[in-house]
Formats: sequence, structure tokens, C-alpha cells
Amino acid sequence: MSAKEFIDSYCRAQGWSTNIEAIQDESLTDQSYFIENSIERIIRYKELQGLRNGINALNRNLFVKPGAHKPSFSTRGVIEGFYGKPWSHEQRLRGLTFFAAHNMNLFILAPKDDPWQRFDWRTPFGADFLAHTNELIKRGKSLLVDIAICVSPGLTVRYSDGSDVEALMVRYRQLAAIGVRTFGLLLDDIAWELQFEEDQKKYSSIAEAHSEFSNRIYQALKAEIPGASLITCPLQYHGRGHERYIKEFGNSLDSEIHLMWTGRQICSEYLESVDAIYFKEQTSKSPFYWDNFPVNDVAMIHQLHVGPIEKRDRDLGSHSAGLVANPMEKFELSLISLATIGDYLWDSENYNPDESWNRALEFLLPDLHERTAWMSFLSNCFESCLAVDPAPDFGRMLGRATLLWRTGKKDRAVADLQAYAKQMKVNASVVRSSSKEEWIKESQRWLNKYEKVADALSDIAQILERSKVAPQGNLIGSARDADVVRQIRNSLGADQTRIFGDGLDLTLGELATELSGAR
Repeated sequence: MSAKEFIDSYCRAQGWSTNIEAIQDESLTDQSYFIENSIERIIRYKELQGLRNGINALNRNLFVKPGAHKPSFSTRGVIEGFYGKPWSHEQRLRGLTFFAAHNMNLFILAPKDDPWQRFDWRTPFGADFLAHTNELIKRGKSLLVDIAICVSPGLTVRYSDGSDVEALMVRYRQLAAIGVRTFGLLLDDIAWELQFEEDQKKYSSIAEAHSEFSNRIYQALKAEIPGASLITCPLQYHGRGHERYIKEFGNSLDSEIHLMWTGRQICSEYLESVDAIYFKEQTSKSPFYWDNFPVNDVAMIHQLHVGPIEKRDRDLGSHSAGLVANPMEKFELSLISLATIGDYLWDSENYNPDESWNRALEFLLPDLHERTAWMSFLSNCFESCLAVDPAPDFGRMLGRATLLWRTGKKDRAVADLQAYAKQMKVNASVVRSSSKEEWIKESQRWLNKYEKVADALSDIAQILERSKVAPQGNLIGSARDADVVRQIRNSLGADQTRIFGDGLDLTLGELATELSGAR
């Protein structure tokens, strides 16, 4: 495909202007681009992916400083690997367009709760699955996003049985026939012991079984499918890298097979280069990061992960084989965090979480009035393993109001609480009537509690208004008001939906105690 043909087709897919001049330049590295002139929209590139990334820069007004731009991570993408309802085919297609616009180059399909992936892995793929996958591959090819398909045989596989290698290869051949060249072999979330007697006799450890099985699969792929690559997820996929299983598995694995890793934890608060370097020293592999953010499955279902990616080292890409992010079941809202992940993976050195999050909302929701309300609501839903402060604006307001009433300035505290509650009601009204119908559906639980908290703030303001301030500065209230505060606290606490963090709960407890003790 010529540069002109690609510009026309890619910009049409994104809904952007095709007014771009492209100049091929063999001196550039793969995936990089050179902004010759951002006003006249002139890009130098070596190959089409570099051209695509340059087109993104001009149309998103990002990474457009004149000069050369290259990625911090060579492989950047998304893995649909969560527990819960898989994304729909239409969502995946739309996701590919979005991932491409954010300079990503890989989408891995590995939905945990879809039977084809884990429970029914020996059955050849059916016609419908292959037709949908073929459409994904064609869309990905047009957008320069590679599609990888994973199989998770570990629940019932016999590692020593050649027929199970063949069962996997039947599926891989089907995928190869429609254009797949990147394959996934997932051995995570299974029993730690070998399940079958023949495997127990042949292998001294499950790590030996896993590495030998993975190597046999990869050799078969290479023999039959030119250009095939394999990514494995081990049984133990978090820690330091010196643990017995992962050390044995990594060092026994073919040097060309990528090894997935989530960091020190399943959902790691930090990803640090020092850990990536140590991991390679121990396993002989640079980690291929499966980053469990913004996923909110299993124990995190009460959280809504819509904040920016944070706490990933600026030079992590130099010490890793790539990074793919595991999103939420909630496709539409996942795009917010995934946009920031795309920014981080492309230019880690200059990544700013707050600026990236604001850009993501602007890209997804151009209308300023709607966007302002959504941002005010969603910024209270940052709670995750990454977030230091799950609701920074709300926390500042609550802290200021608390200090005011404890220093005898009760009236000002009341005014602040009333004003904030009123604005929350306005925000909720705008959000509920906005054009983002899918966002409303996906955030319904959190939006309901947001409105409950607005009502609670109004009620607290009324209680403060009725109370008196003692000479010592403490509040004097009625037993009835103290009970009302407790009821508000209990009502909010009974709803496990996580929003605003723990600050309000603590404040309500202290307020009830203060009103009771003052009498």
C-alpha cells in the first residue's frame, strides 16, 4: 500500500482530514516519525506504522514537536484478559480503531470467561468464531494493529501427551489460515500440581512440564507457520523473578518466546525498571508486561477504574519486551484509562498523568459542558491499587469544611458543603442527560452513589446549621442529629460501591461522636 493510499484509508477510518504530506526517509527507525512541519502537516517516516503514528500526532495535537519521535515501548497494546462478560465483536472492532489512534500495535484476545478460551480448548474453532476473528484481523491490518489469539489449556491438558500438542496446533493452524501470526499460550490461574499420573512420572516439576510443552508448541509453530511468534503467561506471573517456578520456567523456555509478567503483585502499584532488570537476571527473559490496570474484576468489582496510568518508570520500555493493559469488562469507560496508557507507552519520559487524562476525556467527549460534568463525577472514582488519592477534589473540600467547623467557622463550612452538594446535583443531571449513553449504563452504580453522597452533604450541612459552637470551638448538637449522622454513615457504608474513598466515612464517624460528646 502506498503512503497516499494509507493516509486516505486510515484518516477516513478515524474521521480525520487527509490533508497530510508524507515523505519516506530510510534513516528513521521503525515506528518512528519526523515532524517536518506541523502547520503544513508534513511527516517523514520509514514504514507505514511510523506514518500512522505521525498522522495520530498531527490529528491529536500530541507529540508534534518538530523533530524525530520514537516509541518508548516497542510493543504497546491491550489484552482482553479479564473475568466477566467478554467484549462484543462490535466493541472489539471499535476498540481497534481507538487503539490505533493511540499508537498501539497489538490487541490480544484472551477473555477468561469465554468457553472457547479455557474450558473448550480442544474443540476446533467454529465458523462464526473464525469469521469474526477474520474481520478483526482485516480491521487490525488496515489500522496496523496486530491481532493475537490465546488458548488456555491448563485446566485439563496432559503435557506429556502429543495429542494435546496437536489439539492446540489444530486451532493455531486455523488461526494462521486467516492471518494470525502472534499466538498466546496461557498457563495461568490453574492448579499448582501436575494433575495426571503420566505427567507426574515424566516431569520433576510443573515448571519443567510447562517449559517443555511451550517449547514443543513453539517448534511446531515455527516449522509450519513462517513468522509465527509465541507469548506465554506462566502459572506464577507476579513476584520478583527469583521464585523457584518462574526461574526454572524462564530459563528453560526457548529464547524467542515472550514471557508475561504482572510485576511484584497481580495488580502492581508500581512497575519499576530495577525489577525488570532483576527479572531478566533471574529468568533470562525481559518481562512482557501484562499490566492489570484498569481491570476491575474479581475482588475489585466495586471499584470503577477510570483514572490515568501512574507509577510506571520512565525508562521501563528499555528493559521490557512490551506492555499490554488488561481493561475492564466496561468497554466504553475502559477507553479513558487506555488512552493514557497509550500516551505513556509512546513517550514515557514526558508522560504526565493529569494532562493525559484531560486529553483522553477531550478526545472521547468533545462537548465542553458535558465533559466538565463527567470529569467532576469520574474524578471521584480513581480508587485502585495505583491511586494515592481516589477523590482529590472532594477530599480537599471535605478537609477544608471540617477544619472550618472545628475552628468555630461553622457558617462557612455550611456554605461550602451546600455549594458542593448543589454542584454535584447539577453534574449528575448533566451526566444523566448527556450523549454518552453507554457511559451512563456502565457507571450506573457509581452515579447512584454519587447522588446519594450529594444528598448526604446537604443533610450534614443542615445538621451543622442547627448546631451551636461551644466557647472551646467544638460543636453542640442534639442526640437526634447525632443519630441522623450515624444513619447517613450506615446507609452509605451499606452500599459497597466505591467512590470518594474513605474520607467521608471517617468524617461522619467523627462528626457523630462530636455531636454526641458535646452534650
